[in-house]
Amino acid sequence: MRLPAGEPEAAEILACERTRLEQAGIEVQATVRTGHPADEIVAFATASEAELVILGSRPAANAGPGFSGSVASKVARYSPSAVLIGRDGLPVRSVVLGYDASPDADAAVSLVAGLPFRARPRVAVCTTFEVDAPFSSGIAPTLRAQVWSTRHEVLREARQAAEAIAAEAAGRLREVGLEATTHSAHGRPSEQLTVLAAEVGADLIVVGSRGLSGVDRFLLGSTSGELVALAPTSLLVARS
Repeated sequence: MRLPAGEPEAAEILACERTRLEQAGIEVQATVRTGHPADEIVAFATASEAELVILGSRPAANAGPGFSGSVASKVARYSPSAVLIGRDGLPVRSVVLGYDASPDADAAVSLVAGLPFRARPRVAVCTTFEVDAPFSSGIAPTLRAQVWSTRHEVLREARQAAEAIAAEAAGRLREVGLEATTHSAHGRPSEQLTVLAAEVGADLIVVGSRGLSGVDRFLLGSTSGELVALAPTSLLVARS
């Protein structure tokens, strides 16, 4: 990445971080690239066939106006691999996993099952569903009760389907020894995942890059895109 102070200063910063990682037992290949941070990160991840890109969501004090939360959003949108956006350095003890049975959501389950957490976290698997309120204006009073009764039945069936989907993902996590609970919620996915994360004290939210309604594997779906900007915790965006 390019910092306003120039390449020597960038190399010095990189050397310090390389030392920290090597002291933790991680093999490091360090490189300094010139250009827009998001473009260079995505290009390097693509060329090196990286399986995971990790970056912060806030600029460093000396990073200048070009390195901001928009960089994290752009990397998450265009990276060919999974992206972890860190918002704090806390150990991950609790995870909220958004699941809708899409290929990218399956990749999210596999990531959580395979990541080398320091301690096995608790995982809350959440599946959401949305059922629009019925249009009742102009309907005869004698039919309104039937309309709302039908909606309640649709809600019940949607909740049952969501619970079954969440249970399938939780079962896969339990098979690898993780503690997993299931949750179903009616409402906008990004909002419900954020609410659940607050309720369980989550350190990390994990979602697929795009859900079943996605049309392009290189673009974020609405849920993951909103969470990049709004999630109060670290966020892991998985791609199949």
